Amino acid sequence: MVKNKQDSQHPVDHVRRAIGSAALSLLSEMPFSDLTIEGVIDAADVDADLAHCLYHETLDMVETGLANIDADLATSLAEDVANDDVSTVREKIFEGLIQRFEAYQPYKPVIKAMNSASLKNPKIGLVMVNRLTHAMAQLLTVTGGGGEGIAGRIRAKGLAGICLSILKDWLKDETPDMAETIRLLDKRLQQGENLGVTLGLIRNKPGNDEKAEANDD
Repeated sequence: MVKNKQDSQHPVDHVRRAIGSAALSLLSEMPFSDLTIEGVIDAADVDADLAHCLYHETLDMVETGLANIDADLATSLAEDVANDDVSTVREKIFEGLIQRFEAYQPYKPVIKAMNSASLKNPKIGLVMVNRLTHAMAQLLTVTGGGGEGIAGRIRAKGLAGICLSILKDWLKDETPDMAETIRLLDKRLQQGENLGVTLGLIRNKPGNDEKAEANDD
């Protein structure tokens, strides 16, 4: 008998996945202040004792849900990149950013709820920024953009800044193809690249990744 993916998960992984999904689902319908640990556990329908051992704050539950989205995105993007011998690193990063905004489309109410809650609780804002920065480091690593080391951390923060700079525009963008979001993302990414080259964080001009690497060899 072949087990499905959920059946083969470690109990802790299963609980984390279920808790994260339930937290995001509930937060789509209520303010963060109304979210409770017991409410999330009940909605997740998991072992309550294990869940209580793993979680002591609703913020951690929400962060788990966001981390699950980003982990799935990184896995999917890694598969795409592995089969892509044509696109430049810049193009892969751009596509990865677009995919993240697309994946978060159903969770706009969650982002709005967290943004609102962060006005009263700065810790929430810090967690959200750290989650975004970590996701950008994953993106850089997967696409070959250099997410390691001090320079990698600076690049990740730079990409996080680009995403934050168009966050309000994305939240208001109701076009089916995110046309306005993509336009602004491309513009801000180009501006970020220019700054990165100036600061020496990006060695090559966009589109010349492979040529420069070939010359280095």
